[in-house]
Amino acid sequence: MSVYLGVDFGTRAVRIFHREKGIVLREPNVAAVDTKGNVVAVGTEALLISARAPGTVTVRRPMSGGSITDFNLAAEILDRFLEIAAPRTKKHIIASARYGLGTASRELLKRALSDCRTGHVSIVDSSLASLLGSGFTPEPDEAEALSGTVICDIGAGSIEASYIRSGELMRTETLIGAGDAADNGIMSHLRRNYGLAVTQSSAREAKHRLSLSEATEDAVFTGIDGSTGMPKRVQISSDVLLECCNSQIGGVVNTLSKLMENLPYRGETPSSVDRIILVGGGAALPGIGEYTGGKLNLAVTTADDPANCTVKGLGEMISKL
Repeated sequence: MSVYLGVDFGTRAVRIFHREKGIVLREPNVAAVDTKGNVVAVGTEALLISARAPGTVTVRRPMSGGSITDFNLAAEILDRFLEIAAPRTKKHIIASARYGLGTASRELLKRALSDCRTGHVSIVDSSLASLLGSGFTPEPDEAEALSGTVICDIGAGSIEASYIRSGELMRTETLIGAGDAADNGIMSHLRRNYGLAVTQSSAREAKHRLSLSEATEDAVFTGIDGSTGMPKRVQISSDVLLECCNSQIGGVVNTLSKLMENLPYRGETPSSVDRIILVGGGAALPGIGEYTGGKLNLAVTTADDPANCTVKGLGEMISKL
């Protein structure tokens, strides 16, 4: 017996789509590693073990900036997650990878998946999968049109804006540093100005409470005072929080601007854009569509369920196999 799975192996999370069951796995892309270098647990279980027994394990991530930085760890995490998604079966895989990160990154992902006792493994552009998963269906008469769609995927490790026309990826702009960079900016500001150490999850939660379309209350952080080791609370304004997140929020605007300035031509006729769609976990920031559209003076739409657009698109692809 064999199954077909779609795998979205992201910097922050792993999502797997089973052709018969839909999305069967959403887990943090982390592993708990003991002092001997053995992987004790992966995903949510790894975070729980680290919280229960701090100091006995180290939580590690195999991805940074959208690319695999620890091949062995990536292969181990994938092997365990694939077995959870479809136990004791032969697995045929379609996985997504960002075009702008190059062929080396795609080959690493394919090798890691091939090491997981899988059958056929193929890699597709994540922007094409995201477009399918966003729910947008091109009109029949758009096949020969000069107008195309822009998909902007706001991930934890990178931002990628892609121009797609007639189902073909025509142009891509990629910026390394996105959600993680914004989280680190918040943590760095608190540490530098208040001597406060907070977790990345606390920084991320505060970021996602920040609204870009309406007034937001000040953010309150609870962490550890670096000088005393005691608990401490600090309050910062939404304007300061927004500035800390500029690497992500401003990065979306800048990446889209570069893409729009370099749209491909068909002969001597320039291409046009009929819609801009935001996908990825970073697209869940409240008001980011309106904010980005205002900066670009263009209509920008945030997809429904943006974090799952890529894996849903992979599901669409494997359903046709």
